[in-house]
Amino acid sequence: MTEKNPSDSLVRNPELVVAAVYERVIEASLERVWENVYDWEHLPYLHSEAFTGITLVDSGSWGWRAEVGMPGGQEGKIELIADRPARHYVARTLEGAGASNETWTSLDPISEYRTGIRVEFCSRPTEADALRQFGKGMIGLYTLLWDQDEEMMQGRTQALASREEARAARKGQPQSGPTVSIETVALGSIEVFRSRLPFVFEVDGRSYCVTELEGEFVAFPTECPHLLGPLADCAVKDGVIACPWHGYEFDVRSGKSTDGRSLRLRSAPRIEIDEVADRAYARFGSKEGYGSP
Repeated sequence: MTEKNPSDSLVRNPELVVAAVYERVIEASLERVWENVYDWEHLPYLHSEAFTGITLVDSGSWGWRAEVGMPGGQEGKIELIADRPARHYVARTLEGAGASNETWTSLDPISEYRTGIRVEFCSRPTEADALRQFGKGMIGLYTLLWDQDEEMMQGRTQALASREEARAARKGQPQSGPTVSIETVALGSIEVFRSRLPFVFEVDGRSYCVTELEGEFVAFPTECPHLLGPLADCAVKDGVIACPWHGYEFDVRSGKSTDGRSLRLRSAPRIEIDEVADRAYARFGSKEGYGSP
């Protein structure tokens, strides 16, 4: 990772012209928008229509540079240079399709949870109709990309708020002793339990998804430990779940990472079926599970 002076690179290429301008209001705070701008990792997962892969080359407070894969087997290199005090940044295509194109974005914090954006798509001068078509295509693409980004930013805002509410609620609770106690949560009769699968339940401000894997009932947290991405609606394939925001993968039985990125899921309960009592339970703190709530 390296540092550089943003002003060294935040100079418009005088050989380019503005092909189109896109303006909208994003229902998210300026903090969340800047977080999204620096978040190169989400591109191939949240924006799979435009990116098929990404490898970071360099990054810092100035922005980032990466090699990217695109639909059709194309490859390229892009960079994003930001000037946070001036509230603008530029994304440049360095190699590949559209090389030398620049996209300049300005940010305007309208209120606590609303941010205005103005995007200028710059390209080399060409025939007027071709330039209009380029601009039209970029506006269509960026409408989709910002729709997806806005949904992720709103989801993260809500997840952060929920986490803080849960923490505040737990502050008033007595501290646990040196031994973790077992807490059991009833999940209904066996018939009702099975009919609901998969389903989500909440304990102490934390939610868990329950599903069935090869005859085994498994519970796992509904939030990714990376940036709190939503896991509840994700498909479990071969016992593994992948976050839709950044592609982090986890074994839902153990909570361990399966992609080498070192994170692991928050602790989850073991699901027990009591045939005699005709009840299903979620048991926390048991040796068989992988943690307490």
